[in-house]
Amino acid sequence: MKFFKKTRRLLLNDSKIKKYLTYAVGEIILVVVGILIALQIDGWKEQQEVNQHEYNILQNLYRDLSATKDELERDVKANKISKSNLEIALNHLNKNTEYTSAMDTLFPAIANWESPLPTFATYEIFKIEGIRIIKSKKIKEGIIKFHESTLGFIINDYDKAEWALFENITMPFIAENLSYFLQDETVSLKPNNYTELSKNPKFRNILTLTMAMRGKGLAFYETSINELNELLLLIENEIEENSHHE
Repeated sequence: MKFFKKTRRLLLNDSKIKKYLTYAVGEIILVVVGILIALQIDGWKEQQEVNQHEYNILQNLYRDLSATKDELERDVKANKISKSNLEIALNHLNKNTEYTSAMDTLFPAIANWESPLPTFATYEIFKIEGIRIIKSKKIKEGIIKFHESTLGFIINDYDKAEWALFENITMPFIAENLSYFLQDETVSLKPNNYTELSKNPKFRNILTLTMAMRGKGLAFYETSINELNELLLLIENEIEENSHHE
């Protein structure tokens, strides 16, 4: 600044107006360029902060969705076992198989299924900030569809249907006709009178209906896991791409 002031003073003293004006314009241009550079740096820093925030949200979404995938896969494994036990129990009834205590470990399947317990923590943040910050339209649409539609259907339709059947039909029937007890650290369900129970059409209907419902639930779970795998791949690729831009 001292140099600029000294130069202006010399030009004015020598009455070199034309050179002074040229110098003044150049000085203005330097100031403007400096301001533009400062604004560009501020804009770059702000964009870096936005990119970092997007990166963090994507990482947290990936973590939560991976946890949800693990949960759904555990549910599938458990519900396949319960469906298989129902099929075996119904097969015994259809063949009039003589009662054995091993059957007691099959009957609990009519009241045992795994409810989905997905992780929604980051999705709540996504609804507030992620929709605005995440650039990929495909990822945003996929996240919303998975949480609101796919998971929503499993939780609000399938799981509630299982609960309705259990509370209104299965549990009252169990309370009248079977008894829970612990056998080798495994919860078992023993018929009060197997001969009468095996001839009871309501019991067969409960087994058949529960088995069918469990099968539909498994189909919904499998679809959701496939959808989740595609979504996780999209997010993983986006995270990798963002990390290269840092």
